[in-house]
Formats: sequence, C-alpha cells, structure tokens
Amino acid sequence: MVPNSGGIYACHSKSIPMSVFASHIAYYLERYRLGDTENAFSSLIELDHEALPELMAEFRAATDTDLRVFLLNAIWQHRQPSVIPLLGAALREGENAVWRQAMDGLVALACPEALEALGLAKTREFPRQHDTEEFRAWLEEAIEQAI
Repeated sequence: MVPNSGGIYACHSKSIPMSVFASHIAYYLERYRLGDTENAFSSLIELDHEALPELMAEFRAATDTDLRVFLLNAIWQHRQPSVIPLLGAALREGENAVWRQAMDGLVALACPEALEALGLAKTREFPRQHDTEEFRAWLEEAIEQAI
C-alpha cells in the first residue's frame, strides 16, 4: 500500500488518511538500516506519543530481530503505559533479545500494570529447561527491580 499524491492510502476501495508520522517513521527506519542507529533512535523517541500506535505496528510487522529490538527500545523509551500490552506480548516471544528488551521496558515503567505483565510471564516455558530457568532468573530480578 502506497500513498497517492493526495496523501491517501488506497486500500480495497477505501481511503485511509496517511498518518502524520508515517513518513517520519519510514525515514528514521531507513536511517537505521543505513547504520545511523543513534540518530534514528533519538529521532524516534523524540516523536510525539501519538506516533506510538504506528511504531507498535512497525514492531509487529518486523521480522528482523535486531530491528524488532531497536523498535521495542524506542517504543518503551516513550514511557507511556499504553505500550505495556505490547511489552507483555513481546516478553512471551521466543527471541532472547526481544524478551530482554521488553523486560527492560517493563522495569523502567515500574507501575502496577507493568508488574502484572511481568508476573504473568512466570508461567512461560521454553523447549529447553535451561532456557526456562534463565528466563525465570531474569524475570525474578526484573520484578525485584520494578517493585
């Protein structure tokens, strides 16, 4: 889906207004892909909090682990409670770098909802017992830090 000249996305005969943030996010992600990580990160966290739904959609659509970690970090750095469900879901993902980033975000938010998301992850199991034990050790430390 690409915007037409009027800034409207054409999608199955419906017209959806192009977001104010879409071009900015696309530009900063391109800067990230080109190796300008620090500037891209700073720019994403300086965006208005209204950009969070689009950043979260980018995270959900991303398949590259490094990009997902980068986006998740930028998302939680906004320090908005609205991102807790996404962080909780990311905490339950298989990729170590992703769940660790989600855990960092929940610890940083350190509110009752973040603690609840951390607590819900206690039942997470991995195929290998060692991985489950490692996750739980990290989780216990995160809960202690967030209290």
